[in-house]
Amino acid sequence: MSNYYYFLIEGYKAPFGYAHNQFVKKMAWPEYWKVDHEKRMLTLTSAADFDQRTKLLEETLRRGTEARSIDALKRWANELFPIYAADGEHVLNIDGVGIDLLGVVNYSVHMIGWVTSKDGRTKYWVPRRSMTKMSFPGMLDNTVGGSLSSGEKPIDCIVRECEEEISLDPAYTRANIKACGTASYQMTNTDLGEPGCQPQVQYLYEMEFAEEVIPKIGDGEVGEIQLKTLEEVRSALANGEFKWNCAMTWLSFLIRHGHLNAENEPDLIEICSRLHRKHDLFII
Repeated sequence: MSNYYYFLIEGYKAPFGYAHNQFVKKMAWPEYWKVDHEKRMLTLTSAADFDQRTKLLEETLRRGTEARSIDALKRWANELFPIYAADGEHVLNIDGVGIDLLGVVNYSVHMIGWVTSKDGRTKYWVPRRSMTKMSFPGMLDNTVGGSLSSGEKPIDCIVRECEEEISLDPAYTRANIKACGTASYQMTNTDLGEPGCQPQVQYLYEMEFAEEVIPKIGDGEVGEIQLKTLEEVRSALANGEFKWNCAMTWLSFLIRHGHLNAENEPDLIEICSRLHRKHDLFII
C-alpha cells in the first residue's frame, strides 16, 4: 500500500478507495480536502450530506479537467456512478472519469452471447472495440457490457446496453437473457494503463442467440463484431487480445461451462479465488 493514499470522507471510518500517489501529487486539491502525506490519507471534508459530497467531488474533478495535467481527466464521462459505504449506504455519485483515479469499487454488467447452428456447431459473438474508444481501442470485448449507472438495476442496464451497442430489441433480450451471478476482482492498473487500483464487481449474463438474430453495431462503441469458435476465443485470451476486465468475464464463462476445469488448468483454484474477492477496504 506504500504507493496509495486512502480516499476518505469525513464522518466515515473506512476508506472508500485507494488513490495512487502519482494522481494525488499531480492534483491541485481544493481547500475542502485534507491531504496527509505522512499517513497517506486523502480526506474530503465539509461534506455534510449526499448532495454536498457529490457537488464537491464533481468540482474537484472538473478542476483537474480544466488544468489538463492528468490524462485520465481530459475527457469527461458524463455518466454518474454510485459510491457506497461499507454498510451499503449510497454516500455520493461520481462521474465515471474519477472511478479509477480514486480507486473506488465499480459495478458493471457483462453478457456473452453465442449461436448454435443446425449442425450443432457453437460460435460466440465477439466485438472489437472502436478505435475511437478512450480505453483499449481495437481490443476484443464481451458481446455486450457497460458500467452500472447510479440508481440503475443490473437487468435494466444490460438490456439498455444490448440495445445501444448491438441494436438488440429489449423485448428479445428480456425473454432470452440469463443471469449468472457475479465476478469480483481487483486490478492494479487504470483503463488507460497507468498505475492505479480497480476493484470491480461484474453482474454476469449470457444468452443464446437465434440464428436469424444478427447483432448490428449501434452507438459506435463497437468497431466490428464477428463469430468466433471456442478455440479462437481461448487463443485470443492467451495472446492478450481482450480488454483486461473482459478477460475476467470470459474466464468466468469458460469455468461456468466446464471448458476450463481442474483437468486442463492447474491454477484453477487460484483463478476462481481471484474472480470472487470481497472488496473490504481498510487502513493498514
